[in-house]
Amino acid sequence: MPGRDRPPPDLGTFMAADTSEGRPRLGKVTAWDGELVHLQRPGGGAAWTAAPSELRRPTGDEHALIRVLTTPVPAATHVHQTRQEHPVVLSVDPLPPAVPVPGCATCAVAAERERCCLRVHDHSAATDLRVEIRNHPHEGP
Repeated sequence: MPGRDRPPPDLGTFMAADTSEGRPRLGKVTAWDGELVHLQRPGGGAAWTAAPSELRRPTGDEHALIRVLTTPVPAATHVHQTRQEHPVVLSVDPLPPAVPVPGCATCAVAAERERCCLRVHDHSAATDLRVEIRNHPHEGP
């Protein structure tokens, strides 16, 4: 095979390998172990290996793609708003306790636990119990 004894490319250089799909595979040389060259995809991704004879220098278009894939995108420092948003106003008044369905033992237990949670100021658990009472299935309206 011609070019079989080609020396491996320098570490840190980008190389291309032609594939059967017609799209070249691009990678940055990270290591070589004597027979195989280890490459990392531009911009990150799974590492891959190739024989030095399968690699070639990237074309101008491939270099442009490599630059796009390896150039960091700067973070936005200022968000532009097209219109003024009104502030969100939260009520300080507590929600009324849940009303259990008469005759439902599950709702009665949940309502009692909700009252206990409100006494110790555990409003998160009280809200969970309120939702449980509201969503508990019952027959009729």
